[in-house]
Amino acid sequence: MARTPQPVPVSRTDFLGRIFPWLLPVLLFFSITGTSRFAAVVLAVVAILFSIGRVPVANLRNRLSPLTAAVFFYSLICLLSGLWCHFGLYAARESAKTLAAFSIFALVLMRVKREHLRGLLKTLDGVLAVIALLCIDASSLQLLSRGFSWVMALFKAGYPLETMGYETGVRITGIFSNANVSAGLLAFGLILSLYLIRTEESPRTRLVLFVGLGVESLAFFLSFSMGAMASFGLTCLVYLLCSGKGNRLSLLILMLESVLATVICSFAATPFLGISGAAALVPILLSLLCGPAIWVLDRFAGQPLLAVLKGRDKAVAVAAVVLVALTVCYGVLAYNLTGDLTLESGVTISRAIYPAAGEYTVTCDGDDVQAVIYSQTEAELMMHTNTVLYEGALSDAAFTVPEDSRVVWFQLSGTGTLRSVTLSDGTQLPLGYTLLPEFAANRIQGLWANQNFIQRLVFFRDGLKLWQASPLIGWGVGGVEGQLTSVQSFYYESKYIHNQFIQIMDEAGVLGLAAFVGMLGSAVWMLTRRRKDADPLLAMLAACLTMMVAHSMTEVVWSTQIYQSAVFVLFAVLILWNSSPEAAPVSKPAKGRVAAGAAWGLIGIFALLLSGHLLAAGQLEKLDTDNISSSEFLSAMETMDRLDVYDDSDYKVNLMANYLRFDTAVGRGMADHYAQQLLANQEYDTCYQVAAYYYLPLRDFDGFFEAIRVGLLQERSNPAAWNSAFHLFQQAFDGLEADDMEAYVSGIVSIGALMDETNEILMAPITLDEGNAALLACARTLTDVSGEAAQTVLASLLSE
Repeated sequence: MARTPQPVPVSRTDFLGRIFPWLLPVLLFFSITGTSRFAAVVLAVVAILFSIGRVPVANLRNRLSPLTAAVFFYSLICLLSGLWCHFGLYAARESAKTLAAFSIFALVLMRVKREHLRGLLKTLDGVLAVIALLCIDASSLQLLSRGFSWVMALFKAGYPLETMGYETGVRITGIFSNANVSAGLLAFGLILSLYLIRTEESPRTRLVLFVGLGVESLAFFLSFSMGAMASFGLTCLVYLLCSGKGNRLSLLILMLESVLATVICSFAATPFLGISGAAALVPILLSLLCGPAIWVLDRFAGQPLLAVLKGRDKAVAVAAVVLVALTVCYGVLAYNLTGDLTLESGVTISRAIYPAAGEYTVTCDGDDVQAVIYSQTEAELMMHTNTVLYEGALSDAAFTVPEDSRVVWFQLSGTGTLRSVTLSDGTQLPLGYTLLPEFAANRIQGLWANQNFIQRLVFFRDGLKLWQASPLIGWGVGGVEGQLTSVQSFYYESKYIHNQFIQIMDEAGVLGLAAFVGMLGSAVWMLTRRRKDADPLLAMLAACLTMMVAHSMTEVVWSTQIYQSAVFVLFAVLILWNSSPEAAPVSKPAKGRVAAGAAWGLIGIFALLLSGHLLAAGQLEKLDTDNISSSEFLSAMETMDRLDVYDDSDYKVNLMANYLRFDTAVGRGMADHYAQQLLANQEYDTCYQVAAYYYLPLRDFDGFFEAIRVGLLQERSNPAAWNSAFHLFQQAFDGLEADDMEAYVSGIVSIGALMDETNEILMAPITLDEGNAALLACARTLTDVSGEAAQTVLASLLSE
């Protein structure tokens, strides 16, 4: 006879289980904002502490699913890849993000009861509303964000006030100093708020939820991330389609009410962003009033309209078409309807046009202001460079547009009002946008030659090149930041590829891609299993999943702890929703213990590895090198080297250099051992240090220049790396003798030849500074000159 599963009794001694619901808001907030290695370790310890016990293990047993396994394996591969990354510090930082996200995922699965699922959603929505309020405050008053910054500093999470705030005339950047990431996160808050409001019965609670919706809506709109907005537009469409025939109208009306109130509040808030004083309080007040405004619209306009249209499917369809048409018309009018532009002192306004190649003059109607006019070609758009065509008074402007120009920009500054600016071919320069707030008008400039979009295509191309160099296991998390310069066609700084599919391929190869696609596929499968349910939660989760996938195609959101933690909590929500409503069965308890052990092992092992990394760094910082012997110093370095499995290059460099000083066979052997370990990473900084502190003292110039060559292949596109290498060559000259000149000169010439080969494939060639260029030119003339003569010539050159 089959055994009937019995519920697991909740232990009266389960103190942690009783206090967990009270700590959940803090833990969710901390998992999203605690962006430091130390904070990740703290969260991991808390996760293990709160997940030990009969009840959490039984809960996990009941919540095992393909998605549970997929999140585990995705996290496992990401964390393991950090161990084979050659760039230890980057790997430690990236691994901490995955550790924090998986810790909160495991904690939610093992501690949140299924009947408390709605409470979890409200808590997450509340946390995102608080973050939205902090983002607006950081861009205006900076009162709440000041306290937030101080608290986060206790956990070594850097939120410096000077990097937060307002991108003048463009958008808010929020507490994360990145409007794209903020917008991606807050989009989940909007989806949650819409769902909770429509399914809430208590009028008082609905009003509170409306306040949260208003704060999130205003922060999302003021962030004005075009990628997030486009993704959210698709998300709203999916939300409407999945909501079911009887629910779409009420959802659409609520969305439109939110848009209307938010646009009005954004117009009112914009003039008070980025200022100080009491007026900076206005955006905070408007964010708190935006939600009640939506509530008023819904109560006195939306609900009556819904009552009139209910059951009239044709009328609803016609109304929807009309609304879409009106929206499109508004967008077209907003883009094309322009008027006067008033300039204020200290503010620069940019406007873009797309004239054909040729010569132009400018006619102005209004006050004379200053202008910088420049053009951008396809290559310049990629590289974020430009060609200045004119600089001076706008009324005197005359310029020639190059043949390959994609866009021409006017940067206007000064004081006064411009009524019109006309080019000699009749082209009108757009000035003030009547139907758009100024920050929105600034963001849509250059829309048909958008350098951010074009550069993302460069990121994608270079990311695929990087993946082809290590297709199976990738370069490890953090490896993109270090290795990207080896495949670039021109130098730019980026930690990420801006496409999560390519990013995970670069970090963990096809294994990582399979894990990522498997995780998304598992989520889709769990949703489709419930597709016939009438539960509104289905549409909400489908919308969240759409946002995750759509935004990951053009942004770095998945590479941030901020986003990962929120996404993993939403995955946990999906798993909880699909789990049994009963308490976990006691049958097959071993399965639950194995699953819990795997989760604890993953969290515990990598928490220990990150702890070792932090402990070693702390010991190095406190090491008193003036009051310890050489043997004690070496022992301390070896201990730190063993503790830190991520960023151990500093310890190995110290060990290499200090063992070399012993000038014994044992010392030489140990120094060579550490030198070879450093060279194996093929990373510029470590190769540079091996060249300077190992090969140069040994006067081994073959090894010296080979180490530099290997390092420069990693930093191929970076002019600073090439120049620092040549500066090292200059410094090395002081300790050389005449017998060393032949190897020294030929080595410099070989690096010069490598630079020439590199320049043949770069869009922006490497250029050396004056002193380095002179050294290379001189070395090329000395290849057949005797050692003493070459030494004399070089000494004369380097003394100048």
